[in-house]
Amino acid sequence: MDPIIDWQISRHDIKSRGQYLLETGKWADCHFLVGQEPNHQMLAGHKLILAMASPVFEAMFYGGLAEKNDPIPILDIDPSAFKSLLEYIYTDKISINSVDRACELCYGAKKYMLPHVVEQCITFLWSDLCPKNVCRAYEFAKLFEEPRLMEKCLQIMCTKTIDVVQDSSFEDVELSTIITILDQDVLNIDSELNLFWAINKYAEKHGLCASRNSDSSQSNNDQDPVGSPQSPPTVDVEAGPSNVQRAVGNPSMPLGNNDQQAAPIPLINTNRQQELPTIRDAIRRIRFLSLNPQQFAEGPARTNLLTQSEAFAILMNISTSNSCYPMPEGFTTNKNPRNAFSDSTPASPMAGPSGNAPPMGHRPGTSGGPSGLFTQHVPPPQPAPLPSQTVPAPAPAPVPAAHPGSPQSPDFYPDYLDELRANDSNYDRKYYCRRIMRQQTECLNTSVLDCSLTFIVDRSVCITGIEVPSQVQGSSIVGNDRYSELLYAHLLDAHGSRLTYTHCNQRVQYNSMLEIAFDRPVFIQRHKMYKIGVVFNKVGWYPVSQSVAKVNCDNVCFTFCVGSQSESVRDGLIRTIVFTYTRDGIAYP
Repeated sequence: MDPIIDWQISRHDIKSRGQYLLETGKWADCHFLVGQEPNHQMLAGHKLILAMASPVFEAMFYGGLAEKNDPIPILDIDPSAFKSLLEYIYTDKISINSVDRACELCYGAKKYMLPHVVEQCITFLWSDLCPKNVCRAYEFAKLFEEPRLMEKCLQIMCTKTIDVVQDSSFEDVELSTIITILDQDVLNIDSELNLFWAINKYAEKHGLCASRNSDSSQSNNDQDPVGSPQSPPTVDVEAGPSNVQRAVGNPSMPLGNNDQQAAPIPLINTNRQQELPTIRDAIRRIRFLSLNPQQFAEGPARTNLLTQSEAFAILMNISTSNSCYPMPEGFTTNKNPRNAFSDSTPASPMAGPSGNAPPMGHRPGTSGGPSGLFTQHVPPPQPAPLPSQTVPAPAPAPVPAAHPGSPQSPDFYPDYLDELRANDSNYDRKYYCRRIMRQQTECLNTSVLDCSLTFIVDRSVCITGIEVPSQVQGSSIVGNDRYSELLYAHLLDAHGSRLTYTHCNQRVQYNSMLEIAFDRPVFIQRHKMYKIGVVFNKVGWYPVSQSVAKVNCDNVCFTFCVGSQSESVRDGLIRTIVFTYTRDGIAYP
C-alpha cells in the first residue's frame, strides 16, 4: 500500500486528515501571501474548510464580493501567527508559547472572528502574567476591550510597581500605559522617585528630554504630542473616499478587501485633534510635593525633564506651604505618598493606608483604568491547555449566580412591565433612540475599525439592536451603489460581561443606515452603565460624527459616553439604539 496514494487509510480521525491537507497543500484552492517583505510566506488553504470555521472567510470566498485574487495578500499578521490560526482551523490545536504570540494570534482571531481562539489567548495571558510582560498584556487587553484582563493587569502594576517600572520592558510601553500607572492613588513604591527615574530613563531612550536651558522647548513638547515608540506615522490628508490611496501611502495598491492593507490602525481626520499623550503629561502627574527638598534637589531638579523655572517653583513649594511661587501649570499639587503598602497589608490596589478596602464602586485613580467596578479579586478564566493538547470545544462564558434583583433572576422584572403590557397596545413596538449628530467627518478603515459607546437609561427597557452607517460612496466607485458589509457587534454590562452578540454579512447600499439586530433582546436596568461595541471589517470610508450627551425617546432618557473617556471610542459610528418594553424572547438562565 502506497502511503502517499492511500494516505486516508492510515489516518483515523478528521483532525489527522486535516493536518495532512494543511501540511501538504493537497487539493488547495486558495493561497495567502502572509507578512511583510522580505519575510513574507506563501501558505496554501482550502476554501471550504476555512469557510466552515470563520464567517470572514465565508464572506471572502462565497459572499457577494468574493475574493478573486490569488494569492490573497495578508500584510498585517505575522506568518507564524497565521500558521497557528490555520492549525486551529484544520486540527483544533492551539499553540501558544509566549505573550507576544498570544497577542499576535488574538489579533488574527479577532479579525477572522474565531472567538474560541481569542478566549484561549486571554487564558494564556492570565496564566503567564508577571511584571516583565504585564504592561504589554494591559495594552493588548485595552486594544481588544478585555476589561477583566485589564483589571488584573492593573492590579499587578499596582502591587508590583517597582518590579514593573525597573524592568527593561518598561522602556517600550506606550505613554498611555505609563499615565495609567501614574493615575493610581496606591502603588507599591518606596517613593515618587521610583516613578520619576523610570520616566527619565524612558524619555532618554526615546529622545524625549528637552534642552535644560530653554523653557520654550517644554512648551513645544506640549504642542507636539509624542506617542509611544510604536505609534503610527502621522498622515496629513483631507478626509474623503477620493483620497483613499493617498492616505494609505501606496497608490499602487488597490483597496478591495480588508486584507490588502498593512496597517490595522484607522486614519481619522476630524475638526478636533485627537489628544495623544506626551511625556509632559506623565511628568505633571509625578507627586513632587511628596518628596523632601533634598530628594528633589539632588534628583529631579538636575534632569532635563524640568526647566530651571519649573524646578525652582517646585522646590519652593516643597520647602514651604506658603510659597509665593505657584506650582507650574498643570502639575499636580497632591502631597499624599502613594506607597500605602506595608508588610502587614495585602498588596491590593483596593486597600487604603489603613489596609481596609474602600466601599464598593470606588476606584483608585482618576482615569485610564479598566472599565466597570474595580473589584479586589479578579478570578481568572479556566487554565489554558498545554500547547500539545487538543483544545476542547469552547465552553460558554461563566455567568455569576443570579441574585434577587439581578437581570438574570426571573423575579427581577418589575410589575409595571406587566401593567404596560396589559394597558398599552403599543407595548411590543420598537423604538429608535437616534442620536443627534453634529460636525460629521469621515474615517478611513484600513483593516479593522473598532468603535464603542457607553450609555445609561433612566427607565428599564429591552435593547434589541442598533443602527450604524454604511460606507460613504467615493467618486472612484462608479456603477455600483452597493457593497458587501462585514461587521460584528456586542453588548456588555458594567463588569465587561457579554450579554448578547451578533454579526452582519450582507450587501448594503452606500450612504445608508443599517439596522443590526442582536441575537436576543437584553433587559437593561435603569441607572446602570452598559457598553455597545462594533467592529467593522471592510476597507472604506465611514461617516463619524459628534453627538449630544442626552437624548429622550418615548419618555426614556439615554445618557451617552458615561464613565471613563477611554470607554467610548469613535462612538459617532453608533447612531441609534433600538429598544422595546417587552420581555418576549429573553432567555432566562
